[in-house]
Amino acid sequence: MGKYAGVREKVRGKRYEIYFRPYKGSNTIFRNIEAVSFADAYEKRLDAIMEYRKNISLPYTDRLTADFSAIWEKLHQGLLADRLTRKAIGHYRNTFTRLFVDFQEKHYPHIKNPKQLSLPFFEEYKNYYKNELNRPDGWRAELIFIKSLIKRLYHLGYCSKGLLEDLKQMRRPEANKKDYPNISITEMRTLFSFIKKDRTDYYFPIYFMFKTGRRRQETTLIKKDDVVLRGFKPIAINIRPETTKTKKKAPLVGFDDGLEHLLRKALSNNNSEWLFHDQAGSKCSADGIYEYLKKVSKEIIGVAITPHYFRHRFITECAKANVPIADVKAVSGIKDNNVLLQHYSHSTPEGQRQVLEIMRL
Repeated sequence: MGKYAGVREKVRGKRYEIYFRPYKGSNTIFRNIEAVSFADAYEKRLDAIMEYRKNISLPYTDRLTADFSAIWEKLHQGLLADRLTRKAIGHYRNTFTRLFVDFQEKHYPHIKNPKQLSLPFFEEYKNYYKNELNRPDGWRAELIFIKSLIKRLYHLGYCSKGLLEDLKQMRRPEANKKDYPNISITEMRTLFSFIKKDRTDYYFPIYFMFKTGRRRQETTLIKKDDVVLRGFKPIAINIRPETTKTKKKAPLVGFDDGLEHLLRKALSNNNSEWLFHDQAGSKCSADGIYEYLKKVSKEIIGVAITPHYFRHRFITECAKANVPIADVKAVSGIKDNNVLLQHYSHSTPEGQRQVLEIMRL
């Protein structure tokens, strides 16, 4: 069906799914439409693309009604005051738009402000998000942002506490645990050897994440002044609370020879304020590291991995070695035991054999 690219048949001669990217690099947009043929659906797809581009070319507040436009402005100021990342603010904005532009106009046009919201609105939005937008796997993350968004609206006086209580009835689905590849230490050495020669500036933060299991965002935000020295010997790193996901201090104390050598070399590089800087002396881009590692790992070891793989590997290897959870938390920066167990504990063949060996008669 190359002639009608971007069109899928759902119910022949009646219902079709169209999908498109409004501009290069953007997320794919999905829509379910009524049409009598592939040709008809394709024409409606072109119309949808033009309409979407017209809307996104407008200032963001012009896409909202007057009431919701004012609400977003106050909400946006609060997000900025809390120093949320641009990515997080973007998630809030996208959820707000889906709720109060796309969905509300289509299904609840009579709703003019959040005081009119009720649980059925969100229950129907769930169906809209999963079915019409064809994003069933993204509902868990979407619901997290919805609850956080409504909580912020409550604190701003735009909705009642009763709505917050009602939303608690909407349970988050269980997180889908990823199947992480089993990469040998020999393969890891091959990968790191290549990175060290190809991009020395990226080698430093990537090696740091491999050794400590730290997140890429906080790794790239470490400044040279955050490193505590005893003479010329680095003995600790003060991970600042504003750089962490939990907004709490997450110091790293005590290094082995490999990490100490890496830190001393990073500290001696040019006059940049950043511990891990790029070839121009600026802060290494967290997204740049993500894309580079994903690409080069696929080329060198045949498996595409991202920086989060190192966090998973760190936790798994520590569990296999029976490292105390307190030490794992201290090095990796994880604060919550439940988060550690729910999201970073994965059963391994070695661990299962060890359990069975314990129960030997």
